Amino acid sequence: MGECKATKSETVADGTPAQLIKLGHKHLQEQYNCCIKIIMAAGQLNRHANKTAIGNHMNVIRPETLQRLVELKAKQPGSIDLLQLKPCLEQQPFGEEADAKVNRYIDDVREKLKVRSHVLSILKKYLETTGSKRASVDSLSGAFSMSNPPKQLSREELHEILVELSSPLTGYAGRIKGDSLGRDRFYFLRDLLLDD
Repeated sequence: MGECKATKSETVADGTPAQLIKLGHKHLQEQYNCCIKIIMAAGQLNRHANKTAIGNHMNVIRPETLQRLVELKAKQPGSIDLLQLKPCLEQQPFGEEADAKVNRYIDDVREKLKVRSHVLSILKKYLETTGSKRASVDSLSGAFSMSNPPKQLSREELHEILVELSSPLTGYAGRIKGDSLGRDRFYFLRDLLLDD
């Protein structure tokens, strides 16, 4: 349940979280306590409003943060996992400090995308350099480690990411399944473009 608050002044009064509580209890009744509560506010909450938001587990998020979330979702479909975002919104901190935790979630998603984009670029470069049509995890693991990656990966983590990227739902790479991890072969299909 959410409340969007545009104010004439720079501060958001205590009436905003109070209104969310009142409407929540009125419309959701017993489900109110278990729902995620969000206030979108451009201005700062006054001391009483922030205390009410914290005490009632309300996340106060800036419009810029919502914009980052929506843009990431639009540019990289499937990147925002609602089952991972939900626990983020259910946990402390609440009030105005919640904006920072949502931004950390977005930064974490972007970092994971960078790693996946780098894995794909290594796969593509390896195939172009060697003239091979497919690559094993072992050959890519060495190339990945020496490529100044955004994050070091174990052989198993690299395999897991390659399997994810070769899923028919993502379609960034292809996979010829072997009888073991070392026997899988991967090939490049398309780039994972990021705009930084």
